[in-house]
Order: sequence, then C-alpha cells, then structure tokens
Amino acid sequence: MSTLSIFDGARDAPERIAFIDEGNACSFREAAERTAPLAAAVLAARPAALALTPRADAASLLWLYAAFATGTPVLTLHARAAANERRDAMARAGASEVPPPVAESFTEAALPAIADSAALAFIPTSGSTGAPRLVELSRRAVVASARASAENLGWDATDRWLLCLPLAHTGGLSIVTRCLLARQSVLLFEPGPSGVLSRIDELASVAESATLISLVPSVLAALLEAGFTPAPGLRAVLVGGAGCSPALAERAYTARVPLLTSYGLTETASQVVTRRYAERFEPLAVRQGVVSSGHPLPRVELRLTAGGLAIRAPSLFSGYLGETEAALGADGFLLTNDQAELGAGGELYVRGRLDDVIVSGGENIDPLEVEAALCSLPNVKAACVFGTASPRFGQVVTAVLVTSDERLGEPSHLAELLADRLARHKLPRLLLIAESLPLTSSGKVDRRVVREQFGAALVSGSRS
Repeated sequence: MSTLSIFDGARDAPERIAFIDEGNACSFREAAERTAPLAAAVLAARPAALALTPRADAASLLWLYAAFATGTPVLTLHARAAANERRDAMARAGASEVPPPVAESFTEAALPAIADSAALAFIPTSGSTGAPRLVELSRRAVVASARASAENLGWDATDRWLLCLPLAHTGGLSIVTRCLLARQSVLLFEPGPSGVLSRIDELASVAESATLISLVPSVLAALLEAGFTPAPGLRAVLVGGAGCSPALAERAYTARVPLLTSYGLTETASQVVTRRYAERFEPLAVRQGVVSSGHPLPRVELRLTAGGLAIRAPSLFSGYLGETEAALGADGFLLTNDQAELGAGGELYVRGRLDDVIVSGGENIDPLEVEAALCSLPNVKAACVFGTASPRFGQVVTAVLVTSDERLGEPSHLAELLADRLARHKLPRLLLIAESLPLTSSGKVDRRVVREQFGAALVSGSRS
C-alpha cells in the first residue's frame, strides 16, 4: 500500500518524476535525497507542528515531504496572511518556523511510526468574520480523499497534475498528497504575488503538458478568454472552490474542455462531490441557474436538512483545533451552511450559503440565481449579488457588475433585459459598475469585501 512518505516513493518508483518545477524534472529518488537533510532537521528540532507559507515550488514541496515523512503536522499559512494572523495561528497550533537543514547523516530508521489518526495538516479556514478556525486533517482523512478521487478519475502512467492553486488551501495541498500516494507527477506553477490571473498566457503554455488540471472558475474563464485550447493529452479539468456559472459551463463545453465540476470543503479534505469522469465532455446539467457539482464520490453520503447540507465521509476532518465542542453530529455527519438540492439522478446543486440568502419584502432570494442571470447578459464579465439593508423591504437586491456596457448600471434597463428570466422581486434595485471584483486567495469573488468596498457608494444612491 502506498504511503505519504517520499522515501517509500523512492523505493516504489525511483525514476518516476515526482515533480516538475520551471521545466526541471525531479525523480522520486532525487526528491528523497533532497528531502533527507530537511527531515533530519525536523527530527532534531521535534516541533509540535511546522509552520509553512508554501509556494508551488520545489523548496516548499521538499519541506512538505519532510513533514509528511516525519509525522509532523503542517500549519499552512497563506502568503497574504497578516502578521497577527500568522502569530495567532502559530500559537494555537504550537507551530515553529522551519529549522535550518542539517549536514548530519540521515537514516530512515530514525523515522517514527505514524498512526493513521495523527494530524497531517492544520489549515486555516477562510471565515468571513472573526479569527480563522484551524481545521485538523488526519492522515487517514487525506488518504481517504485521495482514494475517492482516484476511483473517479483513475490514473494513467503519464499523468501530470498541474498545481496552480494556493498550497495553503486544501485544494492545492490535496494535489500534492494525491500524487505522492499514487507515485505520480506534480506540475508546479507558482502564480507569484500578483496571482494566477496576471499570468494567464504563461499558465496556458504550462497547461499544454498537463493531463489533469485543478482550477477555480475565474481562472478557467480567463483561460478561455485568452483562447485556451485543450491539448490532446488533457484528461480532465476539475473546477471547484466556487460555483461554475451556466455561461462558463457552456463555453467550456463548446471549447471541448473535459470539465469536471466539484464541491468540497476544507473540512472534507477537498472534493466529496465531483462530476463523473465518463461525463467530462457532455453538457452540464443546470437547475434554476445553478450548475450541477456532480455526484457524491465513493463512500460519501449527503443529506439535506433545514439547517443546510450534511455530509458523512471517510475524509471528514478531526475537528477544529483548540475547540472542545464536537465538530460532527452524533451520527457522524458534518452540517454545512450550504443550501443545496439533489437532482433526479442524485447529482448535487449547491445554491450558496444560507447566510447569503437575501430576504426582501418577505421573499427569499438566492444571490447565485441572480448572478447567473446577470452573467448570461452580453458584455457582463462578472457579477456579485448581495443584500443591502432597506427600511422599506428589509433588504434590497444589490449587484456589482464588471461590464463595458454603462446602460447595465440602470435598474430599469436591466429589468427590461431580465424580465423573462427573473421575477420582479429578484431584480437588482441597487447597481454599480466596477472595473473588477475583489477575489479571495483561492480565486473566489469575495462577497464580504465587495460589500465593504462598494457598499457606501451603493447606499448613497439608494431610493428604497
């Protein structure tokens, strides 16, 4: 059975490529040799956890390999995290900065036995309020997640999985663990401080040699706008982290992108719902403006409740670090804050977070449905919809658009265009046109920051 040890990988497949960084290939044997002094340093320092600000580069991968092999949990910190956020997370995890490599000889006999229940990573959640919680993912959960993914996708001997997602998040980290367990290759692409969207042409070039790619919708949209054409060897493009709009799904289908939508959380060690691999070239199902996320992966159970979507899976997290309250229900289900529906074929449609629902004049309005309608209009590149307080209606539907058509900033004109698409109470009453929308570190539109950034300008123009 494959393990999360680069040293075992070197024995199993010494000459197979472990990763490719800026065109330079590194075999599992070479990766193990380069990891050895780092592992020796970790063993000598014996930190409770290792704080890393990982990049998609060789140096970060080697430190991850060292932590995995020595059974040292990794605290993943995002490069954009503020100093106080870093200090707080490190204090809660008892994490130390990486020690200097040592020149002493290293023997694998010094490596400890590691229980499956041991923590592999502490990952800060991207909560909208308060300090981020630290999600504890066990080695068992990470292995279960990789196994479920492999049962859907399978592995080819020549697979190269492009990593351009932030390694500080479970989406990026899971690519490393999946490939390590399968003795497959990671194709590294470091976006740099300006982010992936500033390097789309370079990303498209690197993607030509990938067989598997994981993206967020905004990056896939930018690639298609830049004329991206899937290479013959590209097996699948997994899209998650945010909902895929119907317009984007249609563009991807037309461009013959082997698209697999997915849904997962940090607490589920990445995807738990993914489109079936055999369906990757088929049109995506759409329900009331929401694109299907696919079907539950093997051994994943879904349950719809009034409080949100509930999930039970072998890949569920161990809990939130430092919190004593049970993270899971007595039945082993994780209750999310996502509102969702199941289709006739068991496919999942995620309609957004329950706390994002807009209540206007007593009507519940789904912002994703309104965003999908707005993005279906010509010249609308992006949209963010949320509720703004109104003494008359409680809340009014508010939209910030990225568009070159100034007329779309007029509610009456927009109402005419969407009259056959949206009920009157769902139409935006407050509108603002922006050059771009702020994104989270993982490429999602940051609804909270949009409110903060544009709220004052929107409210000043309110007539409600």
